[in-house]
Amino acid sequence: MYDSSLGLFQSGCTQPTWPPTRTQGARLLALGSILQLLRPQTLQDQRAQRLYRTQVQQIAGRVRTTLDDWVRLREIEPDNMRLANAAAVNRWELMRLANEAESLEPPRKLASVHRGVQEAVISAARACQLLANGYRFYKSEAVCDGQALLVETVQDLSVLEAQLQMRF
Repeated sequence: MYDSSLGLFQSGCTQPTWPPTRTQGARLLALGSILQLLRPQTLQDQRAQRLYRTQVQQIAGRVRTTLDDWVRLREIEPDNMRLANAAAVNRWELMRLANEAESLEPPRKLASVHRGVQEAVISAARACQLLANGYRFYKSEAVCDGQALLVETVQDLSVLEAQLQMRF
């Protein structure tokens, strides 16, 4: 038997076999997964992936446009209340965009990318909420956090877009 305090097997006991033996069903499952990855994609799968990639690119473009518009407005607008209102409007638009992203049906192979896109759009909406509250209540920490989160979110979406480009 294995004694964890000594890190050794006690005498008189048989050592367990390593690695543990797998059942036949587990082998077939692993083989099936590998074969699924090697299977050529059907024309329908390719079309669905291209359509999804286009939809994600549109979503990422809208988030980038929101960031660019925000940066331009922040440079010229001295009034904090107007900045807060603009950030609140951006938040509502991004939440609507998050609902659109949620309604997309990604191909099965792109489920993890889809989760990333959803999280990024919701994160951008959260950033705008921080900006709105920060400018409305004169909290510089919230403004800084919101701006940093918005920039980080756009970078995350760029990474997700690059992942989609690499897969096709």
